[in-house]
Amino acid sequence: MPLTQIKQCPDCPWKKDRDLSEIPGYNRENHEDLKETIANPHQDLFEQLTSPKIAMGCHYSTDEKLLECVGWIYNQLRNNNLPLRLILMRSNQIKDLEIDGAQRATFAETLKD
Repeated sequence: MPLTQIKQCPDCPWKKDRDLSEIPGYNRENHEDLKETIANPHQDLFEQLTSPKIAMGCHYSTDEKLLECVGWIYNQLRNNNLPLRLILMRSNQIKDLEIDGAQRATFAETLKD
């Protein structure tokens, strides 16, 4: 699966220095609803693979074009998200991911202002 972007956007909520209130178009309810995209080590692989929400989109996504959240990809690859690893297994772009600064370690941290 080719990624639509490989560089983390400057407003990514995964960045430690990002204030959620300053993110253009930010919607807290939509953000909280993305919890299901986070790898759960207690969930079996079949459940993970059949989850309706398998990826977190960038807040710059539109109805016409989904952009993957590079901060989420970076976090989930470090935290062994097996479905994501399977999807990206043949991608040559992983080595080119560009992360911008210190990152939050957990999804819960991305919800803190």
